[in-house]
Amino acid sequence: MSDPSAIPDIFDPEDFKISESPPPILYKYMVADRIDGVLEQGMVRFTHLLDTNDSFEVRKTFRHFAGPKLIKIMQRAIRAMVTPEYIEKELRSNLAERGIQVPTSQVKEMFRQQFGLSLDNFMRSQMSEFVDKFLGGIDMIKTPEEFLTDIGSILMCFSLSERCDIATMWAHYGGNHTGVVVAFDTAHPWFMNDKGKSKLQKIKYLDEQNEELFDDLQAALSSKGADWAYEREWRINCAMKQIEKTVDIGQDKIHLRSFPTEAVTSVIVGAKASNATIEHTRDILTRKYPHARLQRVIPQRMASTFEIHDI
Repeated sequence: MSDPSAIPDIFDPEDFKISESPPPILYKYMVADRIDGVLEQGMVRFTHLLDTNDSFEVRKTFRHFAGPKLIKIMQRAIRAMVTPEYIEKELRSNLAERGIQVPTSQVKEMFRQQFGLSLDNFMRSQMSEFVDKFLGGIDMIKTPEEFLTDIGSILMCFSLSERCDIATMWAHYGGNHTGVVVAFDTAHPWFMNDKGKSKLQKIKYLDEQNEELFDDLQAALSSKGADWAYEREWRINCAMKQIEKTVDIGQDKIHLRSFPTEAVTSVIVGAKASNATIEHTRDILTRKYPHARLQRVIPQRMASTFEIHDI
């Protein structure tokens, strides 16, 4: 088996505009009716991309799979792989399989005399032609529309926001300021993959299409229309096999995953939250989240801002 460390890294960071590291805390807005399901039961909902509240969540974000960017990446891959050492190794292996005991240098010279170019350049040109033919037909295998629809039907997301003081978020997702916001520690292992990297992806907001997939992977796979920019959204994605519980509600299905209590740093109640909501939240935190703070947003009307106070 070949040594994986010997395989050259053919990708440059600029090939992929991957999301930056998340902020230390991200926030989940919710109505008061969800306090028991989330905080008491310790589970959050993951929604298929095709089923989110954005009718254009799954849309055509790029026109073609293959374009100059992908061609550049593939050509660089060929140059990285087809080294003189690689060609020498393959040539020796092929000669040995055929029982031919001829020095590789002699074979290379014979090839040069016969075809007028080096074996190295010939192999690179052959692989380049293969790449051109492959990329030329890649959009015929599956269209961008089909690919994106497949992704939307497979991927499920749990959405959070960068801020807990967005008035429109409180209005739309926080029960018109009567609900709560749960603050999550993004450094908690629940948000990390096996390599210790964050699984959280920042949503990019744009209306235009890119020419090809690799122009901007984040825009292609983790984006929404510009009208949604106020959400300042981050997501963690999963597939159905990671779902722990599914609840049928009429024709709808709610897919749930548990989260560790240690991932919660605070719960912020809305400015219009009732005393019953506040005390119920306080009771749950005392029993299940003793480390978490209970806070409240207080609107500063003349400054158009919110202050957050412990309660």
